[in-house]
Amino acid sequence: MRARSAVRAVPRRAPARAGFTLFELLVAFSILSVIVSVSGGLLVRHKRLLASARHQRIAVEELANQMDRLTALDRGAREAFLAAPEPSSFAAARLPGATLAAAVDPPAGALGRRIVLSIEWEEPGRRGRPLRLAGWLHDVPGEAAP
Repeated sequence: MRARSAVRAVPRRAPARAGFTLFELLVAFSILSVIVSVSGGLLVRHKRLLASARHQRIAVEELANQMDRLTALDRGAREAFLAAPEPSSFAAARLPGATLAAAVDPPAGALGRRIVLSIEWEEPGRRGRPLRLAGWLHDVPGEAAP
C-alpha cells in the first residue's frame, strides 16, 4: 500500500493593490479637516487668553504703582489725585478704554484711611468687573485732617 500524501489546496492571494481607494482618501481628508478646524479654534482662543492675561497683568501693576505713588504724594497732591484719578500713559496706551477710580473711606482711628483703587478696560466680559486694590493711607502727624 502506498502512503497517500495529503495535498492541501493553497489559497490564491489577491493581486496587490498599488494605491488608495477613493473612500480611503475621503475618510483621511475628513479626519484632517476636523483636526485643522478644531486646532484653528483653539489657536484663536489661546491668543485671546494670552491678550487677556497680559492686560490683567498690566492692570495689576498699574494699580500697585498708583497706590505706591499715592502714598508718596503730599496731602494736596494726594487729594487732587483722589478727586480725579487717571491711569498712567503706559496703562492707557496698552489697556483699551482704561478708566481708574478711587474710593476713600473716612479715617478709622490709628489705621488711617482705607483707599480702594479700581481699574476697568474694554475687553469682552470685563466691563462691570473691575480689578480692585485696597490700601491704607496713614495720616502724617502735623497734616490737617480732610
